[in-house]
Amino acid sequence: MKPFILIENQQSRIRAITRFCIFTSLLCIPYVCIFYYSQLQAQALVMSGIILLFLLAAWLNRVSRFTFSKAVIVFNTNFAVAYFSIVLGFSSGIHLFLFTAPLITYLLFDFTQKLKITLSISAYSLNFLTIYIIDKFTLLPVMPLSDKIHELLYFMNFIFSLTLSFFLIIYFANNNSLYISLLTKANTILKYQHSQMQVEIDEKTRTSKKLSETLKEKDTLLSEIHHRVKNNLAVISGLLELQNYYIHDEKASSVLKESRNRIKSIALLHEKFYENKNLDSIEIRSYVDELIHYIKLSFTNDKKNISIHTQIDHIELPMKEALPFSLLLNELATNSYKHAFKKKNKGNIYISVTKSKNEFIFRYKDDGCGFDAAGSQPKDSLGMNLIEAFSKQLKGNMTFESNNNKNIEGVDFKLNFKLADS
Repeated sequence: MKPFILIENQQSRIRAITRFCIFTSLLCIPYVCIFYYSQLQAQALVMSGIILLFLLAAWLNRVSRFTFSKAVIVFNTNFAVAYFSIVLGFSSGIHLFLFTAPLITYLLFDFTQKLKITLSISAYSLNFLTIYIIDKFTLLPVMPLSDKIHELLYFMNFIFSLTLSFFLIIYFANNNSLYISLLTKANTILKYQHSQMQVEIDEKTRTSKKLSETLKEKDTLLSEIHHRVKNNLAVISGLLELQNYYIHDEKASSVLKESRNRIKSIALLHEKFYENKNLDSIEIRSYVDELIHYIKLSFTNDKKNISIHTQIDHIELPMKEALPFSLLLNELATNSYKHAFKKKNKGNIYISVTKSKNEFIFRYKDDGCGFDAAGSQPKDSLGMNLIEAFSKQLKGNMTFESNNNKNIEGVDFKLNFKLADS
């Protein structure tokens, strides 16, 4: 709104300058008639030229040459007063037009144009001082005029300079009134916009509050779902463990234990999501430690001494990747405890999960007896099939090596995978 007010004020000033030029041209016409009647043809011609210069300034305004227009006006007014004061004498009253100089300057320039205002006022002041000194010390001869013409000129100069002053004062009064009116209108519009913005802010605040409450309810609901799923899986795990007490077949008991461990890995995953403040993902390090500890308690007896070595970066996985990862780790660890250390009372398991740029590197190793990856037994086992299935679910590149077909100790599993949205 402020630029609009400035533009409107500038356009009003341009219109006023144009009117000033036309009005001053009209005031000059009686002088042409008097000079012509007094047979002062040269002075009548000069005054005609002054009229043309004022009209030129008005035309320059119309074609947007405002700087030249203002320069013409300052020059023309100074020249007219200086010339006719010297020719007709100081007592003719031509110098009375110089008292309108501050008003003319204020009309032409706003207060930000300090240099132009200073130059303009200086020019008018120097003009007045020059004609006063010339008249005081009679430095130039004055054209003789009859007393009647002399009195007429003084009367005209007094009336016209006064009229010109009133013209400028009325313009400034109207302009200030217009400016105040525009400011009032702008202030009203700004108040209305402010009230509208306040309404919008209040509405957005209420919406934001509702969204915050909805998100909080969503988090509470998700947390409750994870908690209930964990409890239900714990019940299933307990039922399987209870059932295992009544099974005397070692192979069937082993199958139940493996199923229970798979359920436990999922239940533990939901427990981590429930405990985590961020329900979108879980931190892998603590989860791996707890899962491996549980599997160790499930399989290790007092005669076996299996050491677990972990190197896990601070990595968070969403549920979509965390679930197949947990089941994959469960299968690998279960296979190690079941098969790798049958002929050994001592062994090591190495687990590492690292991140390189936007790729995750999961590596699992043990120094057990290994197996023949090219043989039929691993491929036909449920554990191996599940390992391949969970690796595919993670959309990773898997390598599985064993000491029976490579010059390595135990089993070495490696999986490179990325998050689904990366």
